[in-house]
Amino acid sequence: MFIKNKKFVVILVAAFSLGVILLYSYLNSSFYLNGNDKESIIKTIHSIETYEDSSIEIIEIKDIGNQRIVPFLDNGRPAFIHFVKNKYGNYKWKGAERSGGSLSNFLIYNRNKEDGHFSLLFLVVTTKENEIAKMELRVNEHVFVEEFDINKNSATWIELPSDKEMRYTYKYYDKDGSLIE
Repeated sequence: MFIKNKKFVVILVAAFSLGVILLYSYLNSSFYLNGNDKESIIKTIHSIETYEDSSIEIIEIKDIGNQRIVPFLDNGRPAFIHFVKNKYGNYKWKGAERSGGSLSNFLIYNRNKEDGHFSLLFLVVTTKENEIAKMELRVNEHVFVEEFDINKNSATWIELPSDKEMRYTYKYYDKDGSLIE
């Protein structure tokens, strides 16, 4: 009789432990700030001191490996927030940056911890006030030409070469193809 009770206790403890683990995982993903969906991304942005009273407009949500990068407008100014997926599958905030103007460039170092591969991303965020129609980006010997819809909120991604040393310059052109000085 004692052996049967011992098995019952072991099964009960195992079931209870499993229940606690499942409850913890559910609570961890449901109630904490994270980047799992648009609503929680906005809540996370508002939790950052410099963005707490901002009007936020998400432009795009881009997943690259275990990274999530979200360009957005902060009171009409270009910005982005960077998340990394944790062991529970939730995206945790890593960093955020904003800039002024109707077109802003951001250089993002993106490392995939699963395979060790890293890439450099050149993110261009434009607003409805943007009048720049084209950009020529030179990175060492590589040339990237990107065209933008003027007067539109947008995000443009350029994956850069993974050179040890990089020098980059860019030129902007208006809708008529004239160089903007």
